[in-house]
Amino acid sequence: MVARIVVAGALVAMLGACAVETRTVAGEDECASYGLSVGSSEYRKCRDREGRSGRGYTPEQLMTASRSACQSYGVAPYTERFERCVRNEYAYRSQG
Repeated sequence: MVARIVVAGALVAMLGACAVETRTVAGEDECASYGLSVGSSEYRKCRDREGRSGRGYTPEQLMTASRSACQSYGVAPYTERFERCVRNEYAYRSQG
Protein backbone atom coordinates (compact mmCIF):
# COMPACT_ATOMS: atom_id res chain seq x y z
CA MET A 1 0.00 0.00 0.00
CA VAL A 2 2.76 2.47 0.98
CA ALA A 3 4.70 1.46 -2.12
CA ARG A 4 1.72 2.39 -4.32
CA ILE A 5 1.47 5.83 -2.72
CA VAL A 6 5.21 6.42 -3.24
CA VAL A 7 4.98 5.30 -6.88
CA ALA A 8 1.91 7.49 -7.46
CA GLY A 9 3.65 10.49 -5.87
CA ALA A 10 6.74 9.96 -8.03
CA LEU A 11 4.58 9.68 -11.13
CA VAL A 12 2.78 12.93 -10.35
CA ALA A 13 6.12 14.67 -9.75
CA MET A 14 7.48 13.45 -13.09
CA LEU A 15 4.39 14.57 -14.98
CA GLY A 16 4.57 18.00 -13.38
CA ALA A 17 8.19 18.36 -14.46
CA CYS A 18 7.20 17.69 -18.06
CA ALA A 19 4.48 20.32 -18.19
CA VAL A 20 4.90 23.04 -20.78
CA GLU A 21 3.39 26.43 -20.21
CA THR A 22 1.77 28.06 -23.21
CA ARG A 23 0.27 31.45 -22.61
CA THR A 24 -1.81 33.45 -25.02
CA VAL A 25 -2.39 37.08 -24.28
CA ALA A 26 -5.82 38.21 -25.36
CA GLY A 27 -6.69 41.60 -26.73
CA GLU A 28 -4.21 43.66 -28.65
CA ASP A 29 -1.37 41.14 -28.68
CA GLU A 30 -1.27 40.33 -32.37
CA CYS A 31 1.90 38.27 -32.05
CA ALA A 32 0.27 35.88 -29.60
CA SER A 33 -2.78 35.66 -31.87
CA TYR A 34 -0.52 34.21 -34.59
CA GLY A 35 0.18 31.28 -32.28
CA LEU A 36 3.61 32.46 -31.15
CA SER A 37 4.57 31.45 -27.60
CA VAL A 38 4.92 34.45 -25.33
CA GLY A 39 8.60 34.89 -24.49
CA SER A 40 9.92 32.93 -27.49
CA SER A 41 12.50 34.46 -29.82
CA GLU A 42 9.91 34.55 -32.62
CA TYR A 43 7.49 36.36 -30.33
CA ARG A 44 10.15 38.95 -29.40
CA LYS A 45 11.02 39.42 -33.07
CA CYS A 46 7.35 40.02 -33.86
CA ARG A 47 6.95 42.51 -30.99
CA ASP A 48 10.07 44.45 -32.03
CA ARG A 49 8.57 46.57 -34.79
CA GLU A 50 10.58 49.77 -34.42
CA GLY A 51 11.98 51.14 -37.65
CA ARG A 52 9.69 49.34 -40.07
CA SER A 53 8.57 52.40 -41.93
CA GLY A 54 6.97 51.86 -45.31
CA ARG A 55 7.81 55.25 -46.78
CA GLY A 56 9.18 55.11 -50.28
CA TYR A 57 8.18 51.50 -50.91
CA THR A 58 5.72 50.20 -53.48
CA PRO A 59 2.71 48.17 -52.34
CA GLU A 60 4.40 45.07 -53.79
CA GLN A 61 7.54 45.70 -51.73
CA LEU A 62 5.45 46.23 -48.61
CA MET A 63 3.59 42.96 -49.23
CA THR A 64 6.83 41.06 -49.78
CA ALA A 65 8.32 42.51 -46.59
CA SER A 66 5.14 41.69 -44.65
CA ARG A 67 5.08 38.09 -45.84
CA SER A 68 8.78 37.68 -45.11
CA ALA A 69 8.32 39.05 -41.61
CA CYS A 70 5.52 36.61 -40.83
CA GLN A 71 7.59 33.71 -42.14
CA SER A 72 10.51 34.82 -39.98
CA TYR A 73 8.23 34.68 -36.95
CA GLY A 74 7.57 31.02 -37.70
CA VAL A 75 3.90 31.48 -38.61
CA ALA A 76 2.94 28.70 -41.03
CA PRO A 77 2.14 30.03 -44.53
CA TYR A 78 -1.30 29.44 -46.06
CA THR A 79 -3.05 29.55 -42.71
CA GLU A 80 -5.55 32.04 -41.31
CA ARG A 81 -2.95 33.12 -38.73
CA PHE A 82 -0.43 33.80 -41.50
CA GLU A 83 -2.91 35.84 -43.53
CA ARG A 84 -3.87 37.85 -40.42
CA CYS A 85 -0.18 38.40 -39.70
CA VAL A 86 0.45 39.63 -43.26
CA ARG A 87 -2.55 42.01 -43.11
CA ASN A 88 -1.37 43.45 -39.80
CA GLU A 89 2.25 43.77 -40.90
CA TYR A 90 1.19 45.44 -44.14
CA ALA A 91 -1.04 47.90 -42.28
CA TYR A 92 1.74 48.63 -39.81
CA ARG A 93 4.27 49.25 -42.58
CA SER A 94 1.83 51.34 -44.61
CA GLN A 95 1.41 53.82 -41.73
CA GLY A 96 5.07 54.83 -41.95
